[in-house]
Amino acid sequence: MGRVRLVFGPDDLEGYAHARDRLRLHIVAWARRRGMEVEPSLVAAALDHKHGVDGRLGHWTRAHVADALAVWFPRTVALLEDDRDAVPAALHALIGFLADNDWLDSRSATPAELHAQVTGSTPALHDALDDERNHDLGTFWAVQMLRHGVPTADPSAVARFLEQVNAGELEIDRVALDEITRRQAADTPEPVRAQLPPVLLPSAARMLAAADSSVALARLRAFTRWVRAGRALNRDGKLLLTDARAVADALDLDHFSRERARTSDDLSEISLLMYWARQARLVRVVRGRLVQVKSAAPLLSRPIELWQRAFEAVGGIGEHFGGSNVFGAPSLFGMSLGEAFPMLLQQLYAAGGEPMPVEKFHRLVRDTVNERMGCVVDDLAGDIEHRLWRRDVTALLDALELLGAVHLEESLDGEDLVELIELAGRDDPDPTLVALTPIGIWAVREMLTELGIHAPLVGELADEDIEFVCVRMSKVRPEVAEAELAMWVEARPRRVAAQEILRYLQRAEDPAHRGLALFALARTGAPGREVARQRRERPSTTAGHRAVGAGAQPRVECDARTRRP
Repeated sequence: MGRVRLVFGPDDLEGYAHARDRLRLHIVAWARRRGMEVEPSLVAAALDHKHGVDGRLGHWTRAHVADALAVWFPRTVALLEDDRDAVPAALHALIGFLADNDWLDSRSATPAELHAQVTGSTPALHDALDDERNHDLGTFWAVQMLRHGVPTADPSAVARFLEQVNAGELEIDRVALDEITRRQAADTPEPVRAQLPPVLLPSAARMLAAADSSVALARLRAFTRWVRAGRALNRDGKLLLTDARAVADALDLDHFSRERARTSDDLSEISLLMYWARQARLVRVVRGRLVQVKSAAPLLSRPIELWQRAFEAVGGIGEHFGGSNVFGAPSLFGMSLGEAFPMLLQQLYAAGGEPMPVEKFHRLVRDTVNERMGCVVDDLAGDIEHRLWRRDVTALLDALELLGAVHLEESLDGEDLVELIELAGRDDPDPTLVALTPIGIWAVREMLTELGIHAPLVGELADEDIEFVCVRMSKVRPEVAEAELAMWVEARPRRVAAQEILRYLQRAEDPAHRGLALFALARTGAPGREVARQRRERPSTTAGHRAVGAGAQPRVECDARTRRP
């Protein structure tokens, strides 16, 4: 049979299309050898349905079958009266083929249960098809054109058909059409949120060491203690110049501007530190004086909690980055730095600790602005606005690095520069690469969890099928992938794990996926080696002898007029 992949991410459309075409041919040939005639387009439609549900072509439950027959096919596939029986025939063939090749994953229902569900849900398919209101708009019109023999590939024929409908020369169910139109106009599709990768969280000892070594945290703690009972502020709520110089001298900051400063604003590092401490609720203004927040005093001796509060405060001090806020809060066509900060964190978290070009963040912001405005507008921003935005993003990243939440480096590779220029749309792209540190990953996960976003940890895939785990882990850091696969092996008897891995290796086609599966197999130890030896020595048998194949299903003839929209 060869190697066939059965698990796909939402973005891997090209890989899925290739696998679907191969599977369709194999399934149709398999069915015909058993006396079943199946419509290839309906087999492809069933695979499309499963790809849209979860991307797992070998994972079928009774609920998946029931939903496909009662909802998805009536809504999205154009079927005439004579085509109806071809739908369950296609599903029987798909299930039988997967079972015969032992390709139903470990979490699927049994083949017997799935075949029974196809039979049991067929009346629901017929009931749904009897009411045209169950179609979506495209399927409704595709059905009308099929009924009237309109060649849908001929634009002029389609145009003539629509003219006849509008003139009342052809009869259609206008009540159903009106209801479908109203329903689709009212439907608001749920935004598709990309799945976040699982992460390895640092130990408490490692987080404590990271917090203790944080330069920014040391400065915030020292500044808060320097404030003590209070420091006078001027009318603008800024430190007096003498106090600003004194604390700059004590903390060894603002080396080049300390003596030349005419106001405390000229001491940019101290100004940022004060706003950061205020945003972190370490100090506050009371009657014109800057004072310590009493409840924050115990926090100064709890490094991890203090670090987390300082990290969460970063997003609220965006307008004070860059050493001046003469131009107001930094923004790019209304996208403030504070609003963009969560977008940056989610991008970095999705990268799983791998370095990401900061230009990718700039591109995301521009695309978001354009989508919000409904047209391409970011190019209209003046050069000054772009430079101020980039200056303040750089200052934000510097502050995060000072805190120890990110690691910064520069890409000096010539090929990378070409890609950065294309990504940035300018000849002087920012070469900075940014990655979350382990404590940064922990902090972002805490924020995501508070927002109700599922951010998985290593080990959450332990009950999944091995192919699903390998596909998901192929794009994460090696240490994360290996930890996940080790926990997958530990979650089941070693012999059971080895058997599942070896079944998958018989058809695994992607080198990265095979490499991860082999790593998992090695973790099974002696049981894995024994199972592998037995498989080499055992004569090949047909898995279908042990499964309920579709050969027991009745011969079903289908109408070749079946079309998918």
